[in-house]
Amino acid sequence: MTTENNQQLREQLIAAVVKKRAAVARAHQVVVTLLEPHIEEQTFLDLLTEIGPDNYADIVEERHINKLCGYPLCDVVVEKVPVKQYQICVAKNKVYDITERKKFCSGYCFKASEYIKSQVPTSPLWLRDKEPKPNFRLMRREKEIGK
Repeated sequence: MTTENNQQLREQLIAAVVKKRAAVARAHQVVVTLLEPHIEEQTFLDLLTEIGPDNYADIVEERHINKLCGYPLCDVVVEKVPVKQYQICVAKNKVYDITERKKFCSGYCFKASEYIKSQVPTSPLWLRDKEPKPNFRLMRREKEIGK
């Protein structure tokens, strides 16, 4: 009996490792896909189920390195990146660290990206098939301009 149990445990472990590797490979492919400009909204929303927060951070960082806005749905090329690290807001009497904000072409894209990032599931990629599919929502431009 123990030999049979050991064999079953071994097969389960191998299956789990294969499943994990496949999920990580899919997430890597999604990151590569989202580095390209001209991503359709529905495609973007469908691909979000395949990644985790670290993958999304990689997408933003890699797009910034490639001089694209960090928000995957934006195709703006960011040529002039501010060199300063802090922004002073006189009206609110605050100092803001703009390190992350510099990766985006506008305040809207930064906020929209943060909104998406907050929705990306934190559960392990290889266990997502047992969870209900999240219903991702995009931040609409009307929120930024107050309509």
